[in-house]
Amino acid sequence: MLKILSNKTFLLFFLGNIVSLIGFGFNLIAISWLVLEKTGSEFALGKIMAAATTPGLILALVAGIIIDRVNRKWLLVKLDILRALVLTTFIYYLQIEGFSLLILYPVMMLMGLGNSLFWPTAQAFVQELVDDKEYFSANALLSASYQVGSLIGAGAGGFIVHFYGPIVALHFNVIAYIVSGILISLAPFERKNTYQDSEGLFEELSKGFIFLKNKIGVLFLGVTTILSDVAIWGALSVLTITLSKEVFLKGSWGYGFMDGMYGIGALLSTMTIGSMTKKFGYKKSLITCYFIAGLSCYISPYTFSIYFAGIAYFVMGLSNNSARIIIRTIFMEVIPNNIMGRVQTIFGVYTRIMMLLSVLVAGWITENYNAFIGMNFASFHYIIALIGIMFIIYFSKFRKEIFSK
Repeated sequence: MLKILSNKTFLLFFLGNIVSLIGFGFNLIAISWLVLEKTGSEFALGKIMAAATTPGLILALVAGIIIDRVNRKWLLVKLDILRALVLTTFIYYLQIEGFSLLILYPVMMLMGLGNSLFWPTAQAFVQELVDDKEYFSANALLSASYQVGSLIGAGAGGFIVHFYGPIVALHFNVIAYIVSGILISLAPFERKNTYQDSEGLFEELSKGFIFLKNKIGVLFLGVTTILSDVAIWGALSVLTITLSKEVFLKGSWGYGFMDGMYGIGALLSTMTIGSMTKKFGYKKSLITCYFIAGLSCYISPYTFSIYFAGIAYFVMGLSNNSARIIIRTIFMEVIPNNIMGRVQTIFGVYTRIMMLLSVLVAGWITENYNAFIGMNFASFHYIIALIGIMFIIYFSKFRKEIFSK
């Protein structure tokens, strides 16, 4: 890993990605708390989070072509600038007109546009920066940047929202995106894999679908295991703050604590997953990780206090992110770089559909029943991922396609 960080381009991207994720952490808790504080409705929060996924559904397939065509470094910089401008405008509106749920919908849609492009672009950019022998280490570092950023963003964001309010947290959010854009812009990079295709739009779009049609195992792997990420960005984006607020009575700092504990576990996974896969291999590691993640999610609301819930979140982060690193590495090994953006964004469409359903269902269940049933629903995401991995392992055609390397 240290060898990859000696690459100045990767290092500046790595630092920029951390800062960008810090901003995202501030944004998530600030917007969540603002909505709950003003409306008192988990279902309203679910609808706001769902609005953030809409641009990914509308633009994702075209976004894949964009990611494969353009200089990915400068696309990342422009997306940071876009999100900073959107938030600056929203903060100004709040100061002049006050809070409006109606205005928040287009704001979250624009933020969702930036997020839905930034993450697959970062994944494709990393694949472009390193050799295939470095994919596992690069994925571990990329995941580490996500977890460090999320950890700091959740922890510091929860503290700032608790003591100073969500508007101050949004100011820090803007600063984070600006700093991220500056760091990534300073990374020396000249694109080597210049896009050569000259087909029409339909032909270009079809390449990602054709690849997945010929690699059904890759499609099945994505469809099932992506639900583990949906649990985090979908159902748990609503449920974690509700657990803190209504079950453990700890407010925004409790949300920051649980989210932070998840981040610590996920960060630790980047240092332990290499040893785990060497000892047990990809297959046993994935089965173990999804089982533990689902169990941790299920028991978290039934613990005695928020501190025990934090431990459950820590274990969930450790196991879920370990699985994520393995899955992302497998994708890099079997998906060619020149169509990575298109394949990633096909999965992105599916991810956002599931996130849309996940946040709405989680919000509805929590508001009409309780957070305990909501967490049962969240743990079901991990069960599907576990079933998917077990099916691939015991179905020889898929097993050879996925695990041959």
